[in-house]
Amino acid sequence: MNRTIRARIHESAVKRVTRIYAATLADIFAETLQNSRRAGAARVRIAVSGSGGAPDGGEPYFTVTVADDGAGIADPAVLLSFGENGWDDALVRREDAAGFGFASLARRDCAVSSRRRSTGGELAPGWRVELAPEHFLGEAAAEVRADEQAPYPHGTAVSFRATEHAAAIRNAAENAARHYPLPVVFEDRTEDDTAGPEELPRRAFLDGAVHAEQWRGLVFGVFRNRHAGYNPPDLNFHGLTLALRLPTVETVHGATWTVLADVDDCPDLELVLPARKEAVENAFLKEMRAAARLAVYRAMAGDPNPRPAFEDWTRARAAGIEIAPPPAVLRPWRPATAHVDDWRDPPKLAAVGRDTLVMDCHPEPHEAQALWRAAERNGVAPRLFEADLRLEGYGWYDRLDRVSGMAVEVTLDGKPYALDDAPLPERSGPCAADLPPRPDAVRIELAVRAAEGPADVLFLPADVAFAGEAWSHVDDALPLVTADSTLQPHQLAALLRNGFFSPSDEFDADSYETQSDRFDEEALHLATRLLLSDDEACRQSIAEAVRRQLMWLVPGDRAVDIRIRRPDITVTLAAAGEAAR
Repeated sequence: MNRTIRARIHESAVKRVTRIYAATLADIFAETLQNSRRAGAARVRIAVSGSGGAPDGGEPYFTVTVADDGAGIADPAVLLSFGENGWDDALVRREDAAGFGFASLARRDCAVSSRRRSTGGELAPGWRVELAPEHFLGEAAAEVRADEQAPYPHGTAVSFRATEHAAAIRNAAENAARHYPLPVVFEDRTEDDTAGPEELPRRAFLDGAVHAEQWRGLVFGVFRNRHAGYNPPDLNFHGLTLALRLPTVETVHGATWTVLADVDDCPDLELVLPARKEAVENAFLKEMRAAARLAVYRAMAGDPNPRPAFEDWTRARAAGIEIAPPPAVLRPWRPATAHVDDWRDPPKLAAVGRDTLVMDCHPEPHEAQALWRAAERNGVAPRLFEADLRLEGYGWYDRLDRVSGMAVEVTLDGKPYALDDAPLPERSGPCAADLPPRPDAVRIELAVRAAEGPADVLFLPADVAFAGEAWSHVDDALPLVTADSTLQPHQLAALLRNGFFSPSDEFDADSYETQSDRFDEEALHLATRLLLSDDEACRQSIAEAVRRQLMWLVPGDRAVDIRIRRPDITVTLAAAGEAAR
């Protein structure tokens, strides 16, 4: 078994060449434009002709021609010699030119016309070849003919069928030209043969960067608060853009910093061949991402208000980059609501003080609502601030006291209970006979982990707490309101809404408006029963139902009296003008 083997390409691979590319317009334009650039072209022209009809009764199509004034193709055989190209060794080394790009046309009928640049002063002969999928698959030989109409005095023209809409062709051409280093002229001959050519808009890939620096054949551009959607391209390879997941640096209550890279001459960058839609995960790419992060840090160092997270501040300092640390400000704490999509503006940043308490725990929405009311009543609310893990490590943040937990104690018939151990009834709906008792007292206990010294407990007298499971419906809510509380029904209903209302988005659920109205009705009914009486709750519920369902029927200038004695309903309509009496 002592023998040697050597890598080779089996002929069966040619049978699969039509599957190397998806044959989209984006693939074709990207590859043809790259070839034009490598051929030394000064300009590229894209022309679309035809009416989109099919003269032979087949599928409608346009003819798209991409022509350049480059050096031309000396040997047409290179078109079907996959893995081989006519580029010089220096270019191949710089760009890792693979010789597979023309296969992007393998699934479409196409024609190539070319004339090489003459070195002796005489005009070189032109040639033309028409190719179909069977030629790319090696199933048939393609005949090369002389072509006097080949690009003059030199260059290459590639024509192919496009079954896409004219607008889609234009859009794909614009995308390919946007960051391409050469001017691209677009000519639409589908509707008006007299329409003149139009140069497609181009924009520098790093346009808008606040900081730029070179690194190993790349140029990094750093952006502040650049909004570009999900997984945007962050590398420009001579007009071909792709996403390498270069680092993004999130600051603390400040800007978001991103970095893009523009390729100049970077042979160390390896892209996955042949389509070059992603990069090879190698050591160079890891170094590139690290260098890109340092470029962001250097940009942040020049910003007057960088607000770096402690991790980024430490990394930058280790690399010799000094970034100003964030000021001693935090976001004031506000209670969470059960409706997670009920977005509202967060409170403005505020300076922390020696008595600041960082909320290093996460009470459930109904617990948070009760805590916030107690904190406001006891003057503690201004001391509560949100925790921010990104600041851990900064001295001023680490010296703040933290609320690490929360417990509730209720006193029933003179006996104190932990909330979970209190003898409370089970509720099965807003109209259930049993109501939770009115406790003698409620006390919220906050466990405080001091930065210096022993742990402590902060006791907050309260007038309301909520028992039961989090994220349950108002039917199951157990509001415990002290007997001496001045809480009004509408206030308790608002607390119930904030602590328990979480609309369903299931396909068979009622609309948001219906769910919201129903919850508010049930919450107000429960609050009124608990704080006033069953009769008052019934009266208010009926009045609310009339107001919601019947008010629009009542004439604006007439009074209406409704009397209900089951099963009869009597409606008395006053004379006109009596509504105001």
